[in-house]
Amino acid sequence: MSRKMNYYLSLVLLFLGSLEIQAQQPTAAESLAKVETYYKTAKTFNLQVKYNMYKGHTGNHLTESYEGTMTKNGAVSQIKILGSEIIQFPNAQLTINKANKTLVYNEISGKGLKKSPLDVSTFLNYYKETSTKVSGNMLVHEMVLKNNQMPIPYNKIVIYINKANHQLVKQELYLSTKVPFVDDNGKDTEDVARMEISFKHNKKTMAKAPRLKDYVLLEPNKKVRPTQAYAAYTITAPTNL
Repeated sequence: MSRKMNYYLSLVLLFLGSLEIQAQQPTAAESLAKVETYYKTAKTFNLQVKYNMYKGHTGNHLTESYEGTMTKNGAVSQIKILGSEIIQFPNAQLTINKANKTLVYNEISGKGLKKSPLDVSTFLNYYKETSTKVSGNMLVHEMVLKNNQMPIPYNKIVIYINKANHQLVKQELYLSTKVPFVDDNGKDTEDVARMEISFKHNKKTMAKAPRLKDYVLLEPNKKVRPTQAYAAYTITAPTNL
């Protein structure tokens, strides 16, 4: 076989190999379904979550950074961020704001019971996939808004997923409009921005699942009142209206 034939044959094999690799890459819908299943079926998880705001759609000009947690123990899930908590029990959800001393109680329907704090499949309602690639041990799905007229703050999202276990690694959210910043000279300015949310999975589980009765008491007339520990909080509940 001639050198030229060897060369062309190697190109064909490379081309066929690349097609096979691309065919094996799942769509965003398939990946997000696996991510959602992972977190919904997990008995426990403990995530350290870091939120970074950057000026510009590229670059590393960090303007804000804060941390939070997402945990699950059995049927109870909890999110903590910036002095606020969202706790989801099998039949109720509490939203607690410690700074404002408010507590919101909501009953959860059968459908809501199955929702996890990481229900990423909702992205598919508003975004369409534009590209998928493999980066190291991660699948990277890029998605853009189906309709730019939608009142949604982010026009593009990029989701990084661990290929091996379907855990979320990172989300990049690109703001649709310019937002105010203060430049290096202390002057107000506006620019595009992006939010990066990173997830670190810890093996240590939630020490003890919160109990609803530690926060609120349900009276026979279905009224909801705070426990002594939250007596100073203003409580809002549909059954109290």
